[in-house]
Amino acid sequence: MRGAAKRRVVGASGIGTVACMVLALAAVCVVAAAAQPGGELALPEDPLSGRVLFEAKGCVRCHGIAGRGSGIGPNLGEGHFGGSFLDLGASLWNHVPGMSVTFDVAGLPWPELSQDEMTELMAFFYFIEYLGRPGVAAAGKRVFADQGCTYCHEIGAGEPGIGPDLAGLESFASPLYVAQEIWNHGPTMLASMRELKMSPPNFAEGDLADLSAFIRQQAKSGPQERLFLAPGNPNSGHEIFSRKGCATCHGANARGSDEAPDLSQSDLHRSAEGIAGTMWNHGLEMGDFMRQRGVGWPTFQDRELADLIAYLYFLPFVDPPGDAERGAELFAHRSCAECHGPDELALPEGAEKGPRLVGSTAAASPAALMAAMWNHAPMMKAAILGEALPWPELSGADLRDLRSFLEQQASASQVP
Repeated sequence: MRGAAKRRVVGASGIGTVACMVLALAAVCVVAAAAQPGGELALPEDPLSGRVLFEAKGCVRCHGIAGRGSGIGPNLGEGHFGGSFLDLGASLWNHVPGMSVTFDVAGLPWPELSQDEMTELMAFFYFIEYLGRPGVAAAGKRVFADQGCTYCHEIGAGEPGIGPDLAGLESFASPLYVAQEIWNHGPTMLASMRELKMSPPNFAEGDLADLSAFIRQQAKSGPQERLFLAPGNPNSGHEIFSRKGCATCHGANARGSDEAPDLSQSDLHRSAEGIAGTMWNHGLEMGDFMRQRGVGWPTFQDRELADLIAYLYFLPFVDPPGDAERGAELFAHRSCAECHGPDELALPEGAEKGPRLVGSTAAASPAALMAAMWNHAPMMKAAILGEALPWPELSGADLRDLRSFLEQQASASQVP
């Protein structure tokens, strides 16, 4: 969804007026959805925690996940459900009319969400693709051969090779365990491959999942306990990003430097093992560069790699700053100011004064804004139907720009 919306200002219309009523309602409800310090988006420690809300709030009645469950609404595991927080929020908002009809027909109450609940639920939606697909052993056999693993490694043969026997990885059910072992042995493995004049392996999306499945199948050591890896914690991953030296080149928040790219602009909304494969594919080049900078090859223990990858995965989820100037134009040209501007502004005959937005805290955080909009959707629907107006669709860019303008005005109003 990122980049899909055209960056233009629409002239004054009924749709524009109602769109700004949405923000007005957010101003009313913002007390119930307090902002994080600095208006930042606070990610959950466990991105899968939103699954509990997904069931408790009734989403599971209509939406399946990854091909399983109800088929009334879109399946959330199919397609590319990406974009930033406000991109996803705009998508959710634009589907309110259809969803509300389903709730009305079923006689169900509209589920209200706090700011924290909105963050957890949206993070869960965004996190689905991180989980990837199960590995296929037959495909993993091809990966094992095509990438040259057979030259150095055996699986359960009982005879030493150039590299270690990979049967020891059988108990690891998560491909990230395999990826972590490969990464940690990177310098030794790359040096051996240079001596053998072999090209290092290059992993495509799904290769590590397939390779992990093949290793488990080939080891043939009988039933044993499987070791699963908990989903990564993006907040811990941020600390690991700095501690392991990644920030030395990519900047403190992975936003790039003169020497390394902005990782938030990379294709990171992929499966966890896909991101791990990309890290490995760039490992040879990164290793040479790190040596020049005096940075050692980082190694990972326990769930460190999972946490780091979760942090990288969520980089595009955080919204970039909006354009306050365009937000001001939207606010003026969509007639928002007629009802929600300064108190002294004269209103058209018959118009009703709405909550003042300029100088309010309606835009204190992305999560506060989306929670307030969602909770007042039934009221908005009734108002729109009463005026025979179409539902006001919004883009993530619209929300970012309007929020930036309102946040700017709120800051200015606090200056003595």
